[in-house]
Amino acid sequence: MTAVARLGLGGSKFGSFANPAPAADSERLVRTALDLGVTVLDTASIYGQGDSERIIGRAIAGRRDAAFIVTKGGQTFSTRYRLLRTAKPLVRAILARRGDPGNVVTAHRSRAMHADWRPRAVVASLDASLKRLRTDRVEAFLLHSPPAHIAADAELALALVAARAGGKALRIGVSCDDLATLDAALDQPGYDVLELPWTVLTALGTRADTIRKRGHLVLAREVVTRQLGLIPAQAVARALAHPSVDCTIVGTGKPEHLRALAAIARGAAR
Repeated sequence: MTAVARLGLGGSKFGSFANPAPAADSERLVRTALDLGVTVLDTASIYGQGDSERIIGRAIAGRRDAAFIVTKGGQTFSTRYRLLRTAKPLVRAILARRGDPGNVVTAHRSRAMHADWRPRAVVASLDASLKRLRTDRVEAFLLHSPPAHIAADAELALALVAARAGGKALRIGVSCDDLATLDAALDQPGYDVLELPWTVLTALGTRADTIRKRGHLVLAREVVTRQLGLIPAQAVARALAHPSVDCTIVGTGKPEHLRALAAIARGAAR
């Protein structure tokens, strides 16, 4: 398995309507990340209506073993919203002429989203992600921001354990939005990855001991947006220093920013 780097690149903006950068720029950014040793690439089935995974899949061609891919499933879009993807170049052109970078589409996203946590649907989501990523496995597959009762669902956990046993995902777990979901995830012995926002990481309490003893891989997210008053470099350095964090995910579209943060991560290597 590819080693887990201290810094990871988030792909939530790759292929997004709100991201005016062409896909080729995002692909180059992913390749730059690998060159810098930023091996963890964090994406999800819904990012860019699936285009984030497609971009990463193209970018890692010929370098698959250098990447530690984390993707997520369980959330999906309405049929109407998914159809927008096929017209993305046209929609972007229209929005550009109106002076809107895609925010009007993004603003409607939450209304177009719904979740399908049935075990067979989540496994089907993993299969679809593998196809978009052009790979036969991901290093980690996570439930994407489920409510606590879904993270506690033993049948769903067993379906993911089976996917791990089949080699489709080398690790499985939950991207948690709150402490209740984290507690539910910790109650499922099959999960071995946790993706946590900064607000949850700073409220772990005795859960930190449980996570350490069980050997969970912990990915930190939203470390910049949730640390108001700190510049990105300071926020990332603080997350890297957190004793429970194995990898800090950052979202940037600029290679120079990624290089600067990668340098900070190298200096914070354990």
